[in-house]
Amino acid sequence: MFKHLLGCRHLLSTKQNGVEIQVYCAIIACILILLYTGRTPTKRTFEMIYLYMVGRASLTELEAHIQKMK
Repeated sequence: MFKHLLGCRHLLSTKQNGVEIQVYCAIIACILILLYTGRTPTKRTFEMIYLYMVGRASLTELEAHIQKMK
């Protein structure tokens, strides 16, 4: 799931602390999406969040995607 769903194909660090931070961030992201939507996050949900964060999707588009999940 970590590699497929979150798109984490490569670890950002080879040190233990760096790997732990990346794993914890991924887990926190999954939990927040689950709490907000009530459903397990999908790859498309993470893509929409990413697109919003880099400015390629509007907040309206992200909210519409999340509403479809509820």
